[in-house]
Amino acid sequence: MPRYGEGVNGGSEALVRRLAQALAGRRWEVEVWTTTARDEQTWSPAFPAGDDMDGPVRLRRFPVVGRRQPEAFRQLSRVVFRLPANLRPETPWVGAQGPFAPALIRALASSVDRPTVFMPYLYYPTLWGLPAAPHPRLLIPAAHDEPPLRLRAVARAVAAADGLWYSTEEERGLLEGIHPVAARRPHAVGTVGMDPSALLDENSSRAAAERFRGRHGLSRYLLYAGRLTPGKGVDLLLDGYKLLRPQHPEVSLVLIGDAAVPDRLPPGAISLGWVDDQERLEALAGAAAVIVTSRLESLSLVALEAWGCGRPCLLNGASPVLSGQAERSGGALLFDSPASLADAAAQLLDDPAAADQRGAAGRRYVALHHRWGEVIRRLEGLLAATARSGTGEGRP
Repeated sequence: MPRYGEGVNGGSEALVRRLAQALAGRRWEVEVWTTTARDEQTWSPAFPAGDDMDGPVRLRRFPVVGRRQPEAFRQLSRVVFRLPANLRPETPWVGAQGPFAPALIRALASSVDRPTVFMPYLYYPTLWGLPAAPHPRLLIPAAHDEPPLRLRAVARAVAAADGLWYSTEEERGLLEGIHPVAARRPHAVGTVGMDPSALLDENSSRAAAERFRGRHGLSRYLLYAGRLTPGKGVDLLLDGYKLLRPQHPEVSLVLIGDAAVPDRLPPGAISLGWVDDQERLEALAGAAAVIVTSRLESLSLVALEAWGCGRPCLLNGASPVLSGQAERSGGALLFDSPASLADAAAQLLDDPAAADQRGAAGRRYVALHHRWGEVIRRLEGLLAATARSGTGEGRP
């Protein structure tokens, strides 16, 4: 795992931490091997190298060699992905993408035979570490449709995996379509459960919502929880809110989860930055709707959390994954532009009873399909399938 720990912002990072804690809580012996980095832009060291503990989970942190220069890396990426596939300098690009931690790869290559799970596909520790690790080795790709997914280095890592564990069926279809070797590997679908504390009943949700609104002097608000980067659709979010505000001047837009703040927040929008787990839960419970604007998703944890609190979502319909989550749950409306985001938000704001019905449908969906016991049984079944197929026993 490239980054791990409390205060590390990102969907893959949150999923791995939850999975590690859930397994350790069920008496699995779990170690997370990661790097000293917290910031994915530069991979600057933020944690000491060596052994540590995260509750019941053992950690081994390996140093990152060199720091990434974000603008230089963006320029390199533009050049690399304009070249024909057979001319791309993949090895330098993967090294520059980072986090470059060769000691982690050496440790994997010399480690004992035990199941190793890699996530996500995109970074150096997975692309170089997965082929080096002993069997059995599983990959949680966290794949979405972007140029790096088509790299030959990714094809090699997928081929080296003994089993693939997807977050959604849409993700599985994408990876198998780009790298057909994936279809020849054992697989399971469904990687994340929800902690009981994130499944608030109606009374608990109401109390949590009142605490959050009272603490911040809010009335009605829409919530965005996540990174404030262009790739996450922040411009779409802010433009949609600007269109909504003349219709609903009483509705605020609350941003949480990232210390960075866009240069110009529109009137009515506030950024609370990074918040702790309790504050996050209360923010979700109090929202009129929770917005996910990224179209590059393998699973939206934020949507699951919102539904666990009984709140509806507004999801970017340009993402097949988010469209699938909306259809299966019944807990969301879709949008694909600032205008349709404003229209969908207005629908929920104008009909609170219908919004509550969607939130309740999402709550039922999460309670039925995202239990940790079921997730861990999927993992056990996938490990058994790799053993039966022989993919986890010495296959190159």
